Amino acid sequence: MKLIFNQILVGLLAGICFTEVSQAQIAIQDNQTAQTLVNRLVGANVAVLNPVLTCPTEHNGAFTTVGTNLGLSGGIILSTGVTVDIRGPFTDDISQDVQTPGDADLTALVGGRVTNDACILEFDFLPDIDTASELSFSYVFASEEYNEYVCTRYNDVFGFLITGAPSYANTNIALVPGTNIPVTINSINNGIPGTAGGVIDSCRVMGAGSPFTSFYVDNTAQNGQDIAYDGFTVPLQAKATVEPCSTYHMKLAIANVGDNGLQSAVFLLENSFTVESVTVDMRGLITSATDSGYIAEGCTAGMVIHRDTANQSTTTKKLCFDYSGTAINGTDYEMLDTLIFIPAKRYETVIPIKPILDNIPEAPFETIKIRRLNCCTKTPIDSLELRLYDQIRMELYNKDTAFCDQKTIPLNAGAFGDIQYNWTSTAGGKVVNPNDSFTSAYTAGTTTYTVTGKFLNCPAISKSFTATVEPIPQPNILTRDTQICVNQPVTLLTTVYPDSFKSYIYTWSPSFGLNNTSVLEPDFYTTDPNVYNYVLTTTTPLLGCEGKDTITIDARPAAVLINVTPDFTIKYNETKQLNAEGVLYYVWLPSDQLDYPNTNNPTVVGLRPTTFSVIGLNEYGCFDTAYVRMEIDYDMSEFLPSGFTPNGDGKNDLFRLSGLKYQKLLEFRVFNRWGEEIFATTDISQGWDGSYRGVPQEMGVYSYIIRLAIPGGTQKVYKGNVTLLR
Repeated sequence: MKLIFNQILVGLLAGICFTEVSQAQIAIQDNQTAQTLVNRLVGANVAVLNPVLTCPTEHNGAFTTVGTNLGLSGGIILSTGVTVDIRGPFTDDISQDVQTPGDADLTALVGGRVTNDACILEFDFLPDIDTASELSFSYVFASEEYNEYVCTRYNDVFGFLITGAPSYANTNIALVPGTNIPVTINSINNGIPGTAGGVIDSCRVMGAGSPFTSFYVDNTAQNGQDIAYDGFTVPLQAKATVEPCSTYHMKLAIANVGDNGLQSAVFLLENSFTVESVTVDMRGLITSATDSGYIAEGCTAGMVIHRDTANQSTTTKKLCFDYSGTAINGTDYEMLDTLIFIPAKRYETVIPIKPILDNIPEAPFETIKIRRLNCCTKTPIDSLELRLYDQIRMELYNKDTAFCDQKTIPLNAGAFGDIQYNWTSTAGGKVVNPNDSFTSAYTAGTTTYTVTGKFLNCPAISKSFTATVEPIPQPNILTRDTQICVNQPVTLLTTVYPDSFKSYIYTWSPSFGLNNTSVLEPDFYTTDPNVYNYVLTTTTPLLGCEGKDTITIDARPAAVLINVTPDFTIKYNETKQLNAEGVLYYVWLPSDQLDYPNTNNPTVVGLRPTTFSVIGLNEYGCFDTAYVRMEIDYDMSEFLPSGFTPNGDGKNDLFRLSGLKYQKLLEFRVFNRWGEEIFATTDISQGWDGSYRGVPQEMGVYSYIIRLAIPGGTQKVYKGNVTLLR
């Protein structure tokens, strides 16, 4: 990580006087101090000591670019010329404010040729690492020597010289990628010898593959308007493997070679001077919007150690750890090693953390503190602390409760991160979204709801509550507001919805006129005309969920029949006038023997015994009924002589019945003394003339049988003897 004093010194820049020139897409701040330049350059995991700047004030600076073809967003500049002249276009020249000596180390890099106008930034640094790691930083080399002096002896030089264990002694790491060839005008260019006497062999002598055109940006050919240099490299990286617990010296230098003309510069990317970093974080923790993460017994999480993805090191990375907290390593969780390695060319390693499911309550939680140590000094580099719970944290906010006709009820198990939820219910409940922590359910009765929480390989946890639901009754008195007559009972027909609930409590009020005030359908009866208002209150037994309905009963005065004809008996086919009084309308039934059955005094013809009912209605529609019994007297006086004289004198010449009126002759037979039938007829108008087959019979005694049908359905039989005289 970058030292804190670097950050502080950046803040002090506000008090430094400098010249800032901005044109096109590059802004330059020249005349920087060594510490300011180091602060801008150095990034993570490097501590810098003793920075020294040997460079004319106008030959160094800080820069920021937007949208240029330089390929770097900002950083520092070391130049053989005036840095503010670096702004474009490419047709501009870069001047010098002073001419200064060269540098012996740079002279050595170019085989002893004379160097001039050196600009040098050097410092000691201590990499904050655990094991051999890769140092790297990004840069661009640019020069006005391009393109005229390509493959000539005017090969301006720069170098990044590192000294320190195990094998660096002023070693230049500004190399063409994948080679040991230093980056120069002759090693990276457009591949065309310059017009100032360049020959291709002067470039090829740099090493196999030279010149490397793929790393070159021809600013002239691109008509560059932002940068004044005619050419420069693409962004390159300088790399070196550094060891822990060691201090190194870095020298960043550039100079002209052979003369003072046509200036060159090296641009170094801000914060790019870094050593391979390592981060430690956790995977598999249970997190939420309000919880940064925890682990539970029986679960498995992972401590993930990452290398810097930008530096695929070929070395094995060693890390040192220690463990503390209220949870004990090897007792409360499986043993963790204090020394951990990331193999070469591996980006990360994962260390499983497995809390032991011991079923011992440890409220509210235990802690596991993991510290990464500097393997050299054993001082902490960074740390993290985990909370260890006995089980997955899942709250069921619903408690056993009761509702009146709650068609939906809320279900709330909180929102504890990545836990997978599953709601289930007993019969009658239906969860809308069973996998949401906060959802709702439909229920028609008492239901138990259970939520189960699951996270990866952790033991599941379940919690339940019971919702008792009673409906809000909806009574409906079917016998709607009505009119009745006193002295006439009426049943108050009623239903209650929902009818699936069987334990309603019924209360009718007031109680007057009702036979039972605690049943669903009581009977109403009164002898007093009046208007009666009743309320039916229906409640549930546990919660008292309540519903009401009302009815108004208008009890009208009764109809009373008076002066009704009493029961009577009349002769068959005689007439009699009936009578009833006291009401407005009358109906007599049956009506077939009556002349005017809808009057109060119809006349009846006595044909058969009958019970008449008379229904009387008053002006309120109330009725009364009376009954009148009519009996029929069928007694008739038939005359039958004891003898007759069939002599033709017109007197008593026939033996027959007389006095007949409504009778019907069913049988009339006469027998002689030997029992022979000598006369028979069913014609009530005929009689026996004393002959048999036209022959007059002798005087004497003859027997007979006569059978008559009498109105009313009875029969009368005559048997006896008759005397025939001449």
